[in-house]
Amino acid sequence: MSEPIKKGNIAQAPTPHNTPASVSGSYLKNAPLPTIPSTIKEDDELRKKLLANPAILSMIEGKLNTLVGTDSGYVKALPPKIKNRLYGLKALQQKQFKLEAEFQMELLNLEKKYHEKHQPIFEKRKKLVTGSLEPAPEEIEEGQALMGEEEDEEEEADETKTEIDESLKDVKGVPSFWLTAMENLGPIAELITDRDSEALNHLIDIRLEYFDALGFRLVFEFEENDYFTNKELVKTYYYQKELGYSRDFVYDHAEGCDIKWKDNDHNLTITVEKRKQRNKHTKQVRTIEKLTAVDSFFNFFNPPQPPKSKEEQEEAEEEEEEEEEEEEEEDLEQRLQLDYEIGELFKDKLLPRAIDWFTGQALEYEYDDGEDEDYEEEEEDSEADESDADEEEEEEGAGQAGTAKAQQPAECKQQ
Repeated sequence: MSEPIKKGNIAQAPTPHNTPASVSGSYLKNAPLPTIPSTIKEDDELRKKLLANPAILSMIEGKLNTLVGTDSGYVKALPPKIKNRLYGLKALQQKQFKLEAEFQMELLNLEKKYHEKHQPIFEKRKKLVTGSLEPAPEEIEEGQALMGEEEDEEEEADETKTEIDESLKDVKGVPSFWLTAMENLGPIAELITDRDSEALNHLIDIRLEYFDALGFRLVFEFEENDYFTNKELVKTYYYQKELGYSRDFVYDHAEGCDIKWKDNDHNLTITVEKRKQRNKHTKQVRTIEKLTAVDSFFNFFNPPQPPKSKEEQEEAEEEEEEEEEEEEEEDLEQRLQLDYEIGELFKDKLLPRAIDWFTGQALEYEYDDGEDEDYEEEEEDSEADESDADEEEEEEGAGQAGTAKAQQPAECKQQ
């Protein structure tokens, strides 16, 4: 039996059987060194072709979707006693859900109760906006303090002070109050086009109303205008009777209203293209109008409809291709989500804080989920990258200059 190897003395290691004591004196001396096969590399061209093939991508995505939420069988494999405990926990959770549903209903009733108390305040706001009422002196003084704009005679005499728009000096109320407020609230402002602005200048009030069913309505009140004859445009949102999994009310659907446009030329949701046609036989000329739907804030009153029932969808599947239907469903879901979000913005942000959205003060309290912080970090990183790049350019320039100097003949001089 060979002696154990002493630490640090590899020369004393015993030579295994069938292994040459010295490779240099063996037949392996002139043999090529063994090579380890490299890792198999993915074929880039094949990968690009796969990624460029929508059919294959759709098939892969569909296969992955079938794996999401798949039952692993773990619960089914548990002993009966443990399963019974799980059933008990589920029953307890259901009792909790019922209490939460009662809480949400109580909360909604409380919201309705205090909404009624707000009505005199909102009615007075409407009168101030339209000019049928002027604020009391104590209200002016309190408002100045809240807005941080105490009157100062010296400031009024200061030449650098903003000039007063004399054209608005005799205007009643607050012109373009609701239009300006809406244009300061991003998602709502994106719906407003230049064509819509003139019509929305006639908007004199927006109010929130609750009704017996679960939901609320938004009422837009207009003064007489050249666009439509409606005095009010109404958008109604309905909640589902059952709470969602998060134990909050879930929207069911929304209903708009018919806008009675005075004529097609004043219909802000379409464009009118007039064409002349000549009859081949009678040679008479007639003018036809081609109507094209366009983006407009007033499409808000023609909301998208939720998906159809399963039976109607099955009938539609027979007529339409699957890919087109998936795209339509995805687009419909996005439009429904946006429609609900806009309704919530009116209800929870714009109406309670209308004056702050008009002045822009509400924007100070809006946040963007850390986008500014990310931007600052990226900006700092870019500055660091630029400084590193400048240093590299300087070093490279110095190296090139040294190389040029070394290659240059002694008698040659730089000019």
